Amino acid sequence: MKILVVVTVTLAFLVGSFAWMPEPAEAQKPKAGAAAGAQKQVSGEVKSVDPAKKTVTLEDGTTLMVSDASKLKNIKPGAMIKASYSEKGGQKVASSIEVQK
Repeated sequence: MKILVVVTVTLAFLVGSFAWMPEPAEAQKPKAGAAAGAQKQVSGEVKSVDPAKKTVTLEDGTTLMVSDASKLKNIKPGAMIKASYSEKGGQKVASSIEVQK
């Protein structure tokens, strides 16, 4: 009888301790693509604009792509801009670009 109680208590302890174990590192990683499409913000001074490549490069080296080159017509080197973008295929794709006054 004493052995049965000891075995039961031991099993209860083991089962309970697994419930408190941290998740494996793989389970804690964000799912692929979960944050990839998240909107981010950037602002800075424009270093260069390339309508042929549909890109604008900031002084800090950040390069943003746009889907339509016409979005770049009012953006000139030296202008301060604020942009929202998401990362797609390793590229920063701007969803909006505003020239700051």
